[in-house]
This record gives sequence, structure tokens and C-alpha cells, in this order.
Amino acid sequence: MEKLKLAGAPAILSTPLSRSARKPWESAGFTDYIDLALMRLGLDEPIDAPRHLVVRDAEPDLVAMLEIDRVAFPAFWRFDDLALAESTQATSKSSVLVIRDGDQGLAGFAVVGYGHAISYLQRVAVHPDWQGQGMGRSLVRAASRSARRQGSRAILLNTQFDNTSAIGLYETEGFVQLPESLAVLKSG
Repeated sequence: MEKLKLAGAPAILSTPLSRSARKPWESAGFTDYIDLALMRLGLDEPIDAPRHLVVRDAEPDLVAMLEIDRVAFPAFWRFDDLALAESTQATSKSSVLVIRDGDQGLAGFAVVGYGHAISYLQRVAVHPDWQGQGMGRSLVRAASRSARRQGSRAILLNTQFDNTSAIGLYETEGFVQLPESLAVLKSG
């Protein structure tokens, strides 16, 4: 941590942590910074089909994904190339799901990581030019159906409590907020 401070890092942030994982961070001087809603969808019930054509992209266009991310999210929540790579490598197996625009570019994408019993919706982003047309919902449905095909019993995601539009979307798709939230901790 000292090396990062000496290198000029104004602050150091943790990954999203459960309550039980916070102790070592707090012992090192980290404090609560942002609370995140943790949401879960059980995959035992049928999942509605997406209303848009969502395809798995074996060789995703990372530049296009980062551009969508840049215009779809506030600066603090934007992915850079390392964060995007990490989202696809957080589990041993993952998929990038995309909706193409009319010119074979991307209108939106989702990253889903597969675990044995639980999968993780790592990212959903729709270009603002295409928002309001149900593409986010289609990406969530496609990710959930993909997780189910991979043998997962549930899919988890986290989002900011003040992201009411995303929470509303997830709730209408059957996700429920779990009682325990996650927290990003900060030092410095």
C-alpha cells in the first residue's frame, strides 16, 4: 500500500467485499466508501427469451466494448482495458454476449462468468443511442439463460443502490436483493 501511495495514488479501493471479507481490509485502515446492492436470480424457473438477437462473441471487439462502456457509465464506474479483461477472467469460464447494431458494430454487451453452482453477471452496457429499446433486458435474459445452460442454479450481480433504473430492470426480471450488501472500501 505504501508503494502505491509513494507512486502518487490518491486512494486505494478494494474490490466489492462481503461483510465477512472486510475485516483484514479494515484492520489495514480501509473504511467504507460505496455500498452495493447484491442481487440474485434463481435459475430453476423458465427465463423469458430475449426480444433482440443476442449472440455469444468468441472474439469480442474490446475497443467497441470499451467505447460503449465509456459513454454508458459515469467516469467512476467506467471500465478500462484491464477492468474489462478482469471481468472476463474472474471465473474459469465466461462469455461475452452482444447485440449488434445495423452496421455490424455493437449496440450493447454483457459479460457473464460461470461458476459451478453460481454464475455472475459481470457487466451489462448498452450504447445510449440504443437505450430505451429493451436491449439491456435482452442481455440480462440471454446471460441468465446462458448461465442456466452451463449448469448454474443462480446468477448474482451487484449494482449501486442509486442506480434505480438498473435495480428496477433486474427486479422485473426476477432478481431479488439479498439482505447483505457488498462494500467497496477506501484507504487514503
